[in-house]
Amino acid sequence: SGYVYSVAISPDGQTLVSGSNDKTINIWNLATGNLIRTLSGHSGYVYSVAISPDGQTLVSGSNDKTIKIWRVSR
Repeated sequence: SGYVYSVAISPDGQTLVSGSNDKTINIWNLATGNLIRTLSGHSGYVYSVAISPDGQTLVSGSNDKTIKIWRVSR
């Protein structure tokens, strides 16, 4: 619902991850545009997101001065 500051596409090209100023990380199906899941845990804006080469781990950085590692499964 807020500004999007960062996006990353999974290595297999099926998933897009976005970080925004509503303090969430959204995981999207790239083919359909449907929201798969929303991750919450930062207390500040999410300025950076990255996806591991195997697509199973996300990393996010926030102005709450934290980096979070998220394990995701399909």
